[in-house]
Amino acid sequence: MYNPLKYPYVRAQTYVDGNPPAVLSDEFYNPTQDALARLYGSTLGYSTSLSTEEFCRLQLSALTPIAGDPFGTELAVLSNPGGFEFLSVSPSGVNEHGVYRVRGNVAGNRGGPPGFQVGDGLRYLGARRWIFRCRLRCSKFSVLTGADPGLVTGLGSYASGLPVWIANNTGFWAYQWDGGNAVSAIPTVDDEWVTLWITCEDADAQVRWYLKRDADPLPLLIDTQTLAAPDLSGVRRFMRYQVTAGAADLDYVELDSISLGCER
Repeated sequence: MYNPLKYPYVRAQTYVDGNPPAVLSDEFYNPTQDALARLYGSTLGYSTSLSTEEFCRLQLSALTPIAGDPFGTELAVLSNPGGFEFLSVSPSGVNEHGVYRVRGNVAGNRGGPPGFQVGDGLRYLGARRWIFRCRLRCSKFSVLTGADPGLVTGLGSYASGLPVWIANNTGFWAYQWDGGNAVSAIPTVDDEWVTLWITCEDADAQVRWYLKRDADPLPLLIDTQTLAAPDLSGVRRFMRYQVTAGAADLDYVELDSISLGCER
């Protein structure tokens, strides 16, 4: 469950009755039991907590929200300096199942810091396993703020020091953990859907960042880092969008889904 490149997200083998390969306990049977236990446990909040926002709650007209207003069915607006609004948009391609667009109702920096921020309730994960996923696209990376990155998604804000993905106006996806930050070799492309994962797969304090563009057959493992302080608290699903004075009113970020699965 905590590695998007392993079973059950991808096949262990392709089996044919009466023919090899053999169905092995460590490859199929035991991982299947574990995955089913986590899935059924999540229905009662017992062994696993699963939270998924698909943004299928319809917002027909553009809304300029204030802090505390709902954003979808599970998230809320944490901050809006006043220049941002959001609404549902029609899918423009395959694999879009409910999309919210966050845009400006004025040109410029839309009220400045801290930008438009959304999140859900806080969690204390401790040193257990977890997987975060977000699918989004940005219409114009060049108008994102720089030193204080304009696009942030992950377990918390940029200032929190928690594991996050970040993008600004420098041309590449980057990421942060409590021991530092780094820039990937993956360029940011205007209006390109990107799916971003952050995982702690083995409760070993090693965090991994994965990225998948729609043309990629599988997620790409970008980096692995060891947390200095693996006992994580104050965790939430989070997204921040902040722009410079050069932004047009219709420049936007779109969100298709944002999820977090946690071991309990």
